Amino acid sequence: MKNKRLFCMIVLTLWVIQSLAVPVLASSAVEQGSMTLDGQVSVYGDGKLLDTAKSVILYEMETGTLVYSWDADLRIDPSGMNKIMTAMLAIELGDPDTIVTVERAALDSVGIGSVSAGLKAGEEMSLRDLLYCMMVGSANDAAAVIAQHIGSDQERFVQLMNQKAQELGCTDTNFMNANGLSHEQQYTTARDLAKITLEAIQDPLFVELFGAVSYTVPATNRSDARELVTTNYLMLPDKKQYDQRVIGGKTGALSTTDRSLICTAEVDGLRYLSVVMSAQGTVTANGLAVKTFGSFEETGKLLDHGFDNYSIRQLLYEDQVMEQFQVTGGENDVIGRPAQDLMVVLPKDIVSLDVSYQFVTSPEGLTAPILSGGKIGTIEVWFRGKCVGSCDLVAMHDVDQPGVDNISLIPTAEAVAQRTWTTWLLLIGIVIFGALLIFIVVLIVMRRIRLAKIERRHKIIRGETGGKQ
Repeated sequence: MKNKRLFCMIVLTLWVIQSLAVPVLASSAVEQGSMTLDGQVSVYGDGKLLDTAKSVILYEMETGTLVYSWDADLRIDPSGMNKIMTAMLAIELGDPDTIVTVERAALDSVGIGSVSAGLKAGEEMSLRDLLYCMMVGSANDAAAVIAQHIGSDQERFVQLMNQKAQELGCTDTNFMNANGLSHEQQYTTARDLAKITLEAIQDPLFVELFGAVSYTVPATNRSDARELVTTNYLMLPDKKQYDQRVIGGKTGALSTTDRSLICTAEVDGLRYLSVVMSAQGTVTANGLAVKTFGSFEETGKLLDHGFDNYSIRQLLYEDQVMEQFQVTGGENDVIGRPAQDLMVVLPKDIVSLDVSYQFVTSPEGLTAPILSGGKIGTIEVWFRGKCVGSCDLVAMHDVDQPGVDNISLIPTAEAVAQRTWTTWLLLIGIVIFGALLIFIVVLIVMRRIRLAKIERRHKIIRGETGGKQ
C-alpha cells in the first residue's frame, strides 16, 4: 500500500512539471505575430499604405488583431491627443458631478491664441462639463483646469499621466502637460496611443466624450451657455470628410499642415481603432485656407483598406479534432482540440493553402497521465508567415498509464468539489455511526450492570431464606 502511494505521488509530481513546461506562446509567434498591439508584423505586412502620415496603426478590437502598422514606434509630439490620457485620469480619480472653480494659475499656463473654451477665473463648472469642453471642443484651458483640480497642481498631474502610461506598457511616451501644447521633451507613439485609448474606452463616460458630436455646456456664474462641436470632421454629417463608420475620435494638430487623429469605427462586426500621426495637409497658395487636412483624408483611406479587404473568420472550433500526439508512458496517444473557438481577421480573398496550424508543446514531449480537457500545448494559426491567432490546445480524452488504476490523479474542479462533498458526507456518516455504536455499547454495559445487581440481590435473599429454614 505504501509503495502504491509513493508511486502515485511521483506520477503526480511529474505531471505537474510536464504541465508547467508547456509554453503559452512561442516567442517567435509574438515577434512575427499580429494578435497583439505589440506584434511586430501586421496581417497586411510591411508595405506603406498612406501617402504622408509618419506613423500609423489599424487595430481590430473584437479579435485583438494588428491589421496594419507603419513605423508604429516612431516618437512624435502627440499634440491634442494628450487629452485622452487627461480625460481617462480625470474620470478615474475625480467625480464628474463635482463643481470645479477655475483658477487663474491654470489659465495662465495656456498660451494666448490656442484653442480654448473661454473659461474665466472664478467660474464654476462641473468636472463633466469641463471634460466635454476638452474632448469635444479640444479646449486647452479646460485641460489645464482639470489637471489643476485632479492633481492639486499641474506638475503633479503630469507625473500621474506618465505613471499611468508606464502601467499600460507605454515604453515610448513622455508627457509634459495635460493639454498637448507643443513641448520639445513631449512625445509618444502610435502604438502607445492605441494602448492608452484601448484602456480609456473601457469607461462608459469616456466613450460618451469620445463619441460626442456636439454638446451644450449650461450657463455658469460667469458665462452664458456654450455650444460645442467636435473637431473630428469624420463625425460631422455636414462636412465633406464625414464618414458614417466612425463612432468616436480625438484630433491633434502641431500646425495647420501637421495633424493627427485617433478614432474608432465599426461595420459588420469589425471594430477598428485607427491611429494616424503627423499626416501632412495642404493650404491654398495664399496660405489663408486649408485645402486638405491630411489626418481626415488618410484615416478615411486606412479605414477603407480595413473594411474593404478584411473580414472576421472562425478558424478553430472548440470540439474540432486537430492532431494526434504521442504520450510517453501512456496506454495510447492523445488527440488535441482547441480550448475555445478562435476568430481571426484575414483578407477576404484568402484560400485554404494560405493558412496553416502549428502546435507548440513541451520540448520534452507529453507524459502520462493526461486528463481530458487538460492543457497539452498551444495552437498557432499562421497566415503567409505571420501568426494571426492562438489558443490553448487541450486533450480530448484521458490517457492513463499501463497497470495503473483508471483514476484521475489530477482531478478536475468538478471532481474536487464532488469528492469534497463525498468526504464530508462520509465523515458525517462515520461520526453518526460511531455515536450510535458508543450508545449501543453503553446500553449493553448498563444492562449488564443492572442484571448483575439484580442477581446479587437474589443471592442475598436466597441466603437469608436458606438460613431460617
